[in-house]
Amino acid sequence: MREEPLPTSSRETSPADLAPARQRRGPLRTVVYPLLVIAAIAAAIWWLEYRPGDGAESVSGERYGPIGLPSELVPQGAEVLAKEGALAPDFLLKTLDGGELRLSDFRGRPVVLNFWATWCAPCRKEIPHLVEAYDEYNDQGLVIVGVNLQEARSIVQGYATDFGMDFPIAIDSAGSVAGRYRLFGLPTTFFIDRSGTVRSVFTGPFLEGRQGTSVQGAIEQSDLEKRIAEVMG
Repeated sequence: MREEPLPTSSRETSPADLAPARQRRGPLRTVVYPLLVIAAIAAAIWWLEYRPGDGAESVSGERYGPIGLPSELVPQGAEVLAKEGALAPDFLLKTLDGGELRLSDFRGRPVVLNFWATWCAPCRKEIPHLVEAYDEYNDQGLVIVGVNLQEARSIVQGYATDFGMDFPIAIDSAGSVAGRYRLFGLPTTFFIDRSGTVRSVFTGPFLEGRQGTSVQGAIEQSDLEKRIAEVMG
């Protein structure tokens, strides 16, 4: 019995047949994909740096969220960035008591700027230490500003009352201020001196108070107290 030849469509594919497909995939891997990755990274940076506030306007007509630092508060050649050695970016937010808070209004006073949320377990652990520091250093001019991240006032109010948070609390409803400060986790604390310069940044909770006595018998300072002393001068 004579064997019938196989249909053309069922013959094996030769390496020569695959060459055009490989050539087509080449530009995708070497050009298009890297460009897409670069575009995605650029878009993320733009969003963190320039995303708008929550859309609401203050009594002065300014939008809540990041705002420009007044020119008279920026020495020539100074940077305005959320990093050590630069001037802290300014912002305007609603406060828990119904008022408004503008960071630059505290120029001339040392500021501890703490970003937190009620759902953040490490934040819960460090809040008592911030409350204690405020009670101890407020009479010496220290300002502690708690910026709550995107929670309802009713939730924040009950939490603040339970923990005795008497220092100013602002609510970053849109998360735009957190974006300008490029947060990578909560809690994050910025220590700002009297000139408005960020002296240090700490991500994570301050868990310990005084650590007992040193070899010389003096009371050792906690990391929180050391950073406060640095900005108070």
